Amino acid sequence: VAIKVLNPNGLHGNKEFCTGAMALSRIYHPNLLKLGGFCTDDNQRILIYEYMPLGSLEKHIFDLSPHKKALDWNTRINILAGAAEGLKHLHVNCNPAEIHGDVKSGNILLGEGCHPKLSNFGLAKLGPPGDNTHVPTRVMGTSGYCAPEYLESGELTIKSDVFSFGVVIVEVITGRNALGWSLTRAEPTLAEW
Repeated sequence: VAIKVLNPNGLHGNKEFCTGAMALSRIYHPNLLKLGGFCTDDNQRILIYEYMPLGSLEKHIFDLSPHKKALDWNTRINILAGAAEGLKHLHVNCNPAEIHGDVKSGNILLGEGCHPKLSNFGLAKLGPPGDNTHVPTRVMGTSGYCAPEYLESGELTIKSDVFSFGVVIVEVITGRNALGWSLTRAEPTLAEW
């Protein structure tokens, strides 16, 4: 298992945390990281997840030390296809639709055989049923992955997740980080590009 201890003084109260954790524990798909349990005792907020031994996609794309082999193209495509299936499940099969809110290469974890699972639903909001698939909220997420419309309006939508996933696709294809960590100042970040 993997244990994530959250800041008890974070942005979410205990009630919001418990509501979100309960919703997550009911969602299952082979490409979504399974929440095994959670705890809010003694001012602690703990999430218990299944363990993903190969770490994040981000590390396999950007942390290419001399002893580490780059992912081949078939593996990259399979990872993206699996992550897309997980995101599709959140958007289409959950009722109401579940909006991830922080899709990025660091939140796609890899298991045995590079099997991908979307993780870190800490920013996820339950979308309303029907045609209104947005949730007004304060702007959160990770810079470089956020849709321009979301940054302007603060309205989290399924389209926001799709934009973020598009940034991940471009990262995987180009090997360039959306946040521009390895870029010179003269080069635009992927989001600006």
